Amino acid sequence: MRKESIVGIVGNETIIGSGVSVKGNLTSEHDIIVDGTISGNIKTKGSLSVGVNANIKGNLIGRDVTVAGQIEGDVKAANHVSIQETGRVNGNIASGSIAISTGGVFIGTSIMTSTPSELQPPADSPDAAPEPEAD
Repeated sequence: MRKESIVGIVGNETIIGSGVSVKGNLTSEHDIIVDGTISGNIKTKGSLSVGVNANIKGNLIGRDVTVAGQIEGDVKAANHVSIQETGRVNGNIASGSIAISTGGVFIGTSIMTSTPSELQPPADSPDAAPEPEAD
């Protein structure tokens, strides 16, 4: 019997809940949902959802990125970035497309590209994103 079926875990997503604080980088092959505080870079091959209670200081890379919370750092998405009415991005965005809802805030520059490979660093190189400064 697989461990997932014993404890009831069926998904592969990573969830950082409200009230949780993480210092350090987060990397995943699957979707990530953040509703807590992260000081560090986040990289996933899946989708990245930044909840309304989230506060992130670091750079984000994902397939699709949805922002309802606060981000201080750059965002790269192979497909799409969506800033919801409660979302705020203070940094640059590189994506295939971007949508900003009324009330959403974006302070930075955007680069639109139809080539997702431009958004991913080479496999043999470390992320170009520097570590965020510790508070």
